[in-house]
Amino acid sequence: MPVTWDFRGSALVVTTAGKYQSEELVRAVAEARADPRFRPGVSLLFDGSLSEAELTTESVKWRVAWVASLRDVGFSSRCAVVVSGDPHRYGLGRMASVLLEGESVELEVFTDLPSALAWLDPSAATSRDR
Repeated sequence: MPVTWDFRGSALVVTTAGKYQSEELVRAVAEARADPRFRPGVSLLFDGSLSEAELTTESVKWRVAWVASLRDVGFSSRCAVVVSGDPHRYGLGRMASVLLEGESVELEVFTDLPSALAWLDPSAATSRDR
């Protein structure tokens, strides 16, 4: 399955690999919300570093609307995305970030998972360094 999820501390990490459909993202997040570990205010981290899905302006707009709607079902207004080093994917992530600002959602784009997790939960990073 190209879309998986797992809770890591106070974040839900949704991992995409290869080619996948938007419905798989929706299903993964719905499954995580139904899990007893889900707590209101959990942050979202989309790890797309292994994704090969075609990203277009339209697909980014769909993602923006969908991510913005997740605040209404208990997710934090802070989320992160991890992309490969491909400048096109990084640029589309930044475009999503700008569009989400208008929806009162703070999205940061990273190229590595540890940095994204640390940004979402600085106290977890600090406690690991002790």
